Amino acid sequence: MKILIVLEDLRTGGAQKFALRLAQALQVVGHTVHLYDQHAHLVNQNLIQQLALGVSVISYGLLSPKLDAMLRKAVGLGRRLGCPDWLREALMIRYLRQTIERLAPDVVISHTINADYAAAKALQGLGILLVITMHGCYELFLHKADAPEVTPKGNFALQQAAAVVCLTSKNLEIFGQRGVRPLHSVLNRKIYSGFDGQFSAEKLTHTQAALCVPADARVFGMVARGIPEKGWGYAVNSFLALEAAHPELHLVLVGESDYLTELRRQHPHPRLHFTGFSRNPIDWVDIFDVGLLPSYFHAESLPNSITEYLSCGKPVIASRIGEVPAMLASKAGLASVLLEQANWQLTDPRHLTEAMRAYLTQPALLEEHQQRATLAFEKFRMSHCLRQYEEVFQQVVRPLKQNQVG
Repeated sequence: MKILIVLEDLRTGGAQKFALRLAQALQVVGHTVHLYDQHAHLVNQNLIQQLALGVSVISYGLLSPKLDAMLRKAVGLGRRLGCPDWLREALMIRYLRQTIERLAPDVVISHTINADYAAAKALQGLGILLVITMHGCYELFLHKADAPEVTPKGNFALQQAAAVVCLTSKNLEIFGQRGVRPLHSVLNRKIYSGFDGQFSAEKLTHTQAALCVPADARVFGMVARGIPEKGWGYAVNSFLALEAAHPELHLVLVGESDYLTELRRQHPHPRLHFTGFSRNPIDWVDIFDVGLLPSYFHAESLPNSITEYLSCGKPVIASRIGEVPAMLASKAGLASVLLEQANWQLTDPRHLTEAMRAYLTQPALLEEHQQRATLAFEKFRMSHCLRQYEEVFQQVVRPLKQNQVG
């Protein structure tokens, strides 16, 4: 089967990482796969090399970078003046349509609202089917100031979709809004993002010794996007509340942003380690004893970091948000301690501190949850995800081909 995967950009993010992993997995089992992204200047080549080596990438703006830079400046000016982006968007969609006509894919998969909209517009009249994967941005925009501009695009895309894949039931909140097609009118499946991570060559330098962490230390760690809503500040505060009583405690924070740079400046501590960006976070996760994600990010759906923690057999302290409780479930019980969150904050940050203290003082609890983490990861194997996506493709493509033959 010929498959085109459409993304808004190829920066480091959960949707992008999953799309790249899915592209690689589809290609490995024999499908012809191409990736299309809308912003050539935002392509993370290292990420592509790591997760989708050998998959063809087509980037809008790559052929005329100077022209695209001018168009992006015009978009920025238009936003400041309250004018919508129409010229660059129209040119990008035209290029996407030309790409689709040239490649003639059997199916197009899109990820995130702007990519969904571009794919839906480009596919009009071509008789090629669109499968949308929802990552949490639809319900996020319902609560943002620019929702009036963005949600009509999402509504249009959903109207054109032949199938919708969601990561969590929470992603389907948009279907309860006025003007959106009924959920029962479109094929829909919940499919967990697959993950078959491998350690990289950098694993040799991503060690406790490299951070001057003793072999007998107890290491808590966090991997996430570098935004406050992921709960970095809570993690640091709980570490500071415990570090005097627990000299064995170290906290490793894996991520990169201006926010994290400032957090590091505010909290210099020999046992608080900021690693910066990592191309392959599990190289660091492997040295953790426990993973943290005290997030209150409204669009949290199926966080990559949770999957990465579980893949390395690490128990997790995380917020009860999105699909997180189900992610951490195993046949033996939860591989975690769950924290309550509401109104863009943890309900009681002290619960994070106490959960960390429990793992520090109860080795039997830590060992039991490590065993559960390995069991909880089984549902995220890429083979399960790939099989379910192929089933969706067959369900939408087979009737179309039968109609064409008839």
